[in-house]
Amino acid sequence: MEIKAIPISKITGSLCKMRLEKDYEAEEMLASIADRGVMDPIKVKKAGDGYLLFAGHRRLQSARELGHQTVRAEIWEGIEDREAALMGFVENINRKDFTRLEEGYAYQKLVKDYGYAPDELVKPCGKSQTRIYALISLVKNLTAEMRRAIIEGKMTSGHGEWLLRIENRERRQRLFQMVVDGEVDLNDLKYEVYRQKPDEEKNDQELQLDIIEDICEEDPTIRSLWNQGIEVRRSRKGLKITLEVEGPHDLLYKLNTLSAPVKEKINLFERFQDKR
Repeated sequence: MEIKAIPISKITGSLCKMRLEKDYEAEEMLASIADRGVMDPIKVKKAGDGYLLFAGHRRLQSARELGHQTVRAEIWEGIEDREAALMGFVENINRKDFTRLEEGYAYQKLVKDYGYAPDELVKPCGKSQTRIYALISLVKNLTAEMRRAIIEGKMTSGHGEWLLRIENRERRQRLFQMVVDGEVDLNDLKYEVYRQKPDEEKNDQELQLDIIEDICEEDPTIRSLWNQGIEVRRSRKGLKITLEVEGPHDLLYKLNTLSAPVKEKINLFERFQDKR
């Protein structure tokens, strides 16, 4: 391996371009290279009369935009494409702006295009087997709409991971739209996944939480209050109830309206549990 300046025009392709989402550091890098040049060499391998790039895509792009004719590069000879692609990915994986979606696509590319087994990536990438499999599953199962929403910054890959755990496809699509519209957050999605858990696998506290949730959704008196300054938000930790009141009498009325059916159902639940 040697380091020298090579003509940018001789770089004819790339083995592992990984940027999917907006590069928030692009302007900073452009300014740095305009001031000092490419200090950290890019990595290329010989390919006929030219070179294939496998690390340093952003540095090369900045140099091109600035009109540079040459760029400093590490030139690797005798290295296989699959080894070079893995080396390029490992160089990028711990960048603070390298997103989970991009990480997942990189794993998928290494598996599909270069023949790596996911387990082979654990040691060189320094990531857990669970993480690698989870991110490969994420990019495999995301719909085109979800992928576009993540790339455009309308939701995170975390939203995507929890959406994919919603078993009912129609419900998943409705929740996806609510995420994009800002009506549902990550805790709401986690709670939706929790609610899929069979009742026989829930403890008493979880079952009581379900009762309160059902009452808030189904009781017509409580639902009628939603237009009068009551907001009920779901989360994995429980229910967050926000009350807007006009005075002490309004506060007592709304608290009693909320608590009466809940007490009744919880008492029934406790009596039923005592008989079991």
